Amino acid sequence: MKTYIYKIAALIVIATALHSCEDAIDLEPISDIGADGFYANADQVNLGIIGAYNSLQEKQFDEWVVTELRSDNTQLSFDNSQNANVPYRQLDQFVSNPLNEFTSSYWRASYKTIGLSNHVIEAIDVVEDATLAAQYEGEARFLRGHSLFNLVRLYGGVFIVTETVDASQARNLERKSIEEAYTVIIEDLEFAYNNLPDSYGSDQAGRATKWAAGLELGKALLTLGTSDSKVRAEIVLRDVVSSSGGRLLDNYEDVFDTNNEMNDEIFFAVRYQSGLVGLGAPFANLFSPRASENSVVFGGGDEFNVPTEGMESLYAANDPRAGVNFSTSWVDNVGNTNFERFISKYNSDFGNVDDAPNDWVISRYADAVLLLAETINENSGPTTEAVDLLNLVKNRANQPDAVATDVDTFFEFKLALEEERRKEFAFENHRWFDLVRNNRAVTVMNNHFATDFQYNDPDAPFFNTAPIQQFQTLLPIPQYEIDLNPSVAQNVGY
Repeated sequence: MKTYIYKIAALIVIATALHSCEDAIDLEPISDIGADGFYANADQVNLGIIGAYNSLQEKQFDEWVVTELRSDNTQLSFDNSQNANVPYRQLDQFVSNPLNEFTSSYWRASYKTIGLSNHVIEAIDVVEDATLAAQYEGEARFLRGHSLFNLVRLYGGVFIVTETVDASQARNLERKSIEEAYTVIIEDLEFAYNNLPDSYGSDQAGRATKWAAGLELGKALLTLGTSDSKVRAEIVLRDVVSSSGGRLLDNYEDVFDTNNEMNDEIFFAVRYQSGLVGLGAPFANLFSPRASENSVVFGGGDEFNVPTEGMESLYAANDPRAGVNFSTSWVDNVGNTNFERFISKYNSDFGNVDDAPNDWVISRYADAVLLLAETINENSGPTTEAVDLLNLVKNRANQPDAVATDVDTFFEFKLALEEERRKEFAFENHRWFDLVRNNRAVTVMNNHFATDFQYNDPDAPFFNTAPIQQFQTLLPIPQYEIDLNPSVAQNVGY
């Protein structure tokens, strides 16, 4: 039986300590006794860290809606009527608004993680062991940096909260620039990279390591995109690839096997546990076919996140990643075959709805390999080393080496990497961020909307989707923030 850092005792402590903030972003997750009263020793700080890790489950619940569903990888099932599941469809078709429940809930959940992390950082002085104090602060800053990194990529300029604030202060917060956000993100991730241990004992599996922080730092530096940051990204990612001890598993499917979680390829994951302990994953039910009852997973599915037809044509016939990531048919309880695409990457055996044991992998060695290839290309062009790194991932999937003449320019190699990342990380919430980082979101999505049958069905014209504009690559700031503080500027276009 696998061991989790998400202890039931910690859940009880957090449940009694948390309260919701009615006055804006959820910045006060500790009860009225205050952080100073709660965190009196190292054990309590450790519980605070565990609470921050646990909060990632709330954020992860909606992350696929604001990332993968907005990409060309997935779409809301068109079996639904035009009036069903409107908040999902708004994001799928880029007609979201500041009242959309998912843009709001993801924002709140992200700031809850940031708030929990801040409380740990502020209480770190009670940890007398200097090494342990650095670890706990590194973990908290990793979680804060990770959350802020996702926020700035999705919303643009956001609130930067690095200390506990009360409700009156929260009402007067101002959005900061993207550049200011990256300063904090990189400082947090650099601290974590320099202070977290390389690994933990098996009883601590799931805690952030130096290498999880290094990969996130390299990605943030690459995304920032300045000449200096790309050089720094290459240095960090080289260290992660060469020194972490991570590796590509021989078989792609083994990376996601529930009996093989936190394996040598995985650097960081949001962890789940089945058994009605409040830690089960909902994604198998959210993504499985609506009419499947118990024939695909226990309790059937909602069909909210469906692979597009482009995914079916993306993979070569002998590429094992396709069969792991999605299925093209399912057999019902009376033996009939139904030809419908659905994500199968998060499916497993479990006995209660929304209670699967599958972890959600956030970062893994394959990501570090392809990101290093990308930074080399950004800094030096498609060198032999960069092409070899690309081929390392392709070969694991039984695919031949990239043809040299097809990747011998900067842009050809960039596009080859983008396509390989789409295949490798399908339905892991990477695709949207990759398109934004490459400044290709508008081009790719408009081509997707123009060619995918689901958006051009003459019998369902209400699902047609107009070309998007650059402003739509950012989500709107939730309306409740502007209602509480009218000086907060809304993103252009909303």
